[in-house]
This record gives sequence, C-alpha cells and structure tokens, in this order.
Amino acid sequence: MKTLYLIRHGQSEANLSAAHAGWAQVPLTAQGQKEAQRAGDILSARRQADSFDRGKFDRGSFDRVYTSDLLRAQQTQKIALPNTAPILSARIREINVGSLAGRLVSDCEAAYGEAYKRHRRDMDFSSYGGETYEMFCCRIREFFAEVADGSAENTAAFCHGGVIHASLDMLIGGELSNLSLPLPKVNRIDKSAFACDNCSVTVFVFRGGKWRLQTWNHTGML
Repeated sequence: MKTLYLIRHGQSEANLSAAHAGWAQVPLTAQGQKEAQRAGDILSARRQADSFDRGKFDRGSFDRVYTSDLLRAQQTQKIALPNTAPILSARIREINVGSLAGRLVSDCEAAYGEAYKRHRRDMDFSSYGGETYEMFCCRIREFFAEVADGSAENTAAFCHGGVIHASLDMLIGGELSNLSLPLPKVNRIDKSAFACDNCSVTVFVFRGGKWRLQTWNHTGML
C-alpha cells in the first residue's frame, strides 16, 4: 500500500487579498507561517481517534517529500518538515491563470463580467494565456501515477487547494486509477461543499491498483 499526504500551503498574500495567485511567486503571510508549523505538528503527532491510524510519524519519517516549485508551497514545507530535502515538482503547481495572476478577483469580475465568472467556475483560463481544467488534471494525474509506481510507501506533497480539489474530482470520476478514462474538461465537484483549508492534510492511499480517499481536510481539530 502507498500513502500520499497532500498538504495545502499556508495562507498566502494572495489568499489574504482575494487575488489570483496561479504560478506567481506569492509568499506566505505571518498567519500562513503559523499554519505551516501547525501542519508539521499534525504530521508528527500520534492520532488516536481519527483516520491517521498508522502510528507516529516524526518529521523525518516520510520516504519521499515533494513540493510544488512555487514559493508559498516551498515555504510551507521548510517550516512543516525542516531538515528534509524535497523534490521540486511543477506537476503539483496551482492551475496557471495566465495574465490574471496577481489581480483581485473583484477587479476581474468588473473587467470581464459573466465570461470571466464562467471561466473561473469551469477553471478554464486559456482565454487569459493560462491552462484549461483538462490540462491541469493531466499533470496531476501524472503525479499520482508517479507515486503509485514508485518505491516510497509514505509520501508527503506540499501543494495547492486547486490540486487537492482536482484530485478529489478525478477520484470520484475514476480517472486517477483508470488512466484510459478521458480527463474531465470542467470542475465537477462543488468546491464550496468540500472545504480545503490552508495547511490542511488530505490523505490518499493506493491499494489493490486503486486510489482511495482516507482523510479529507484534516486540520488537527476532531
């Protein structure tokens, strides 16, 4: 069995201002740094009553650690799992929003109207020089396949809310485990119904040739 821990980065300056971040190198806020420390505590603590039932994980116990090569994810990893040498991966970057990066969501709504709202809902930023949802899912699925085929039993990956939501979307549709299925062209899940908080931990397991969800949006509060 392979276990993959997906950790969303801490609060970023873009989160705080309600701006698009995309591939911009946005730093953590002071609050985000505190959240990253809490994530490290979650990963190292023995869980008694929840689904972290595999015993104690100290901060050096992961067989492999990945991080998105974007600044906010790298900063989170360095705080949560210090003294580790992560593998930088562009596959688990946030979706590329093109020219919208750094712009406030409210300003984009005012400038582009209903077309922008539709593009944002469907996660299709190709009109702004960014990615479609299908392109986004393609590289995430490649990452999951890499973990499934690898030798590491316990893997941590510091990434982004969009990556974690898309992973759930593909899990529900079966695309994570069956690579012959076509990738989704639009975001199917209602993200508002599946909160993914800053520095939450989501756990997937690969067993019997199939990915399964073990824990969603764990923040240390039972």
